[in-house]
Amino acid sequence: MFRLIQLHTEDGVPRIGVDPDGYVSARAALAHYRTTSATYFAVGRFDHEGTLTEVILDPICGLDGACQRPASVVHAKTFERLCERCSAGMDVLTVPQLARRLGIACRLAPSVARFRQSSIGGLRAPSGNRIAREFADHVHDVAWRMQLCSELAESRTALNGLLIGAGALTHRQVLDLYPALCSLGEELPAQIRSDLCRATARPLSPAGVAGLRLGLSFRD
Repeated sequence: MFRLIQLHTEDGVPRIGVDPDGYVSARAALAHYRTTSATYFAVGRFDHEGTLTEVILDPICGLDGACQRPASVVHAKTFERLCERCSAGMDVLTVPQLARRLGIACRLAPSVARFRQSSIGGLRAPSGNRIAREFADHVHDVAWRMQLCSELAESRTALNGLLIGAGALTHRQVLDLYPALCSLGEELPAQIRSDLCRATARPLSPAGVAGLRLGLSFRD
């Protein structure tokens, strides 16, 4: 049995959430995952007792594959898939390192030869990479937030950088930066804000984590 799974850290400890819907094959689960990849982390293989025995990762960089380069690592805090170029300067884990951290076998799924689209955009280096690296140090800066919102409004390809940057904040940073984070949440382009509000209904997803840290709610 295969199910879609979510992954986030809580006090530095990885926490896994499981979608109730099951699939008879990894291919079927991946096909559904690729239509909702901002919500989920990967596909999980479960044994007959319901124990997670393997994590199957999408082989394409980014939340929606906008980069289209092969993924080789995951971000050490947000677990976003990244290629070698997009991960430059970031704290990352290889797939074997991720497996050791989770205590569960992990592998990349076979590559796909088609472009994939998502409802809430993705990452193209260097824009998303830069935003992710600058986020914690610059989100309090009104001018920087305006530039970020401008990039999101023009192309929306910077969204993955926003999700990685917000997701990588420590709990202390979230508390310290919360007024600025809420301000950014209010300043986001309307469609981005609406998408992140809806994503908070799944608080373990990358977009859900970011939406909550920006003070958004699916009721907004």
